[in-house]
Amino acid sequence: MRRLRGFSMVEMMVAIMLALLVTLAVVSVFVGSRTAYQSTTGVAAVTDGGRFGMNFIEQSARNAGWFACNHANVNTSLDYLNWAASPLQFDFRYAVGGFEAANTAPGDAFVQPASQVGGAGTGNWNVDPAIDPVTGTPEFTLDAEFTAATNNQVTNSDILVLRTSVPQVSPVYTTLDAAPGDALLNVNGITGFQVGQIAAISDCTKSAAFQISAVAGGAPGSISFGGGVGPPGNAQASLTRPFVTGALVQPLTTVIYYIGIGQDGDAALRRLDLNGANGPGTFTDEELVPDVENMQVLYGVDTTGALTATEYVTADLVPDFGSVVSIQVALLAASPLQTGQALTAVPQVYNLLGTQVTAPVDSRKRRVFTVTVALRNQLN
Repeated sequence: MRRLRGFSMVEMMVAIMLALLVTLAVVSVFVGSRTAYQSTTGVAAVTDGGRFGMNFIEQSARNAGWFACNHANVNTSLDYLNWAASPLQFDFRYAVGGFEAANTAPGDAFVQPASQVGGAGTGNWNVDPAIDPVTGTPEFTLDAEFTAATNNQVTNSDILVLRTSVPQVSPVYTTLDAAPGDALLNVNGITGFQVGQIAAISDCTKSAAFQISAVAGGAPGSISFGGGVGPPGNAQASLTRPFVTGALVQPLTTVIYYIGIGQDGDAALRRLDLNGANGPGTFTDEELVPDVENMQVLYGVDTTGALTATEYVTADLVPDFGSVVSIQVALLAASPLQTGQALTAVPQVYNLLGTQVTAPVDSRKRRVFTVTVALRNQLN
């Protein structure tokens, strides 16, 4: 009778060893693929974050100071707004402004904490020493309107202020002459205009910013600024200079770019918009790009009248923001956690326009994005 035989112990051990080798190979391929996927995802996240952040800032900067068919200029613009109580929001005589984070000038260095905290006080930004030629006070102060609009701001990042036309709202033109004493502008349409908005009227040689108190009709329609409205309200109840038929009218906004805490609890590029979802005349705080950890800004100042930047300085060293013709912006973008690289014992140092930022040791990928933007409306 034939005897039945199974696998020997040696054969079983060989089979188990081969199975383990195959399993190890499969796991290695899986781990390698997962690591490569995480690395690729991290690189893509960093690249997208930096690119999107720069696109937002560049678009606002290139359009800064364009009011209908004229540009902001403290010496030529006739301003009807009662802006003095809240200059951060409503001083449309300047196209650009900003605030320098304390101890972050070129040549300075700091260590960025692993977890940033929002709600930094205004004392973390240097006071602008430039004196306004009209009021005799500092041109820009980080007033209570900033902290009232957001409690997300973090330390060590600069703040950039830009004043511009409201995107995607076309200007309208006056259909009748507007004489001194008039408070109503007859226009060819009112699409995109709202009560409470800041707007400008311009005939390309002079301009005036005012707050809309009433909008009526359709096409044609009318825009008024003589009634009670605010804040800030109008310092003048009627025109003091004439604007002829064909003068352009366009809504304006102030946008403030800063680094604050995002929805995921990490730092993000954020924006205050005076004409946002909260309605005109009130800042709307919104997150633009997550995982942007730091922003540094330098201002190109024209000191010779040649309409070119002769030096780049921090906001607190700008002698007159009316002389700023370009800006340099650097963003430190990061990937989300667990999409970068293995932990390293050596902290990485990043150069943002001469400011040395030491990043925390973690699994994020990071990259610095830098751009120089000419303020074309300051060059005219």
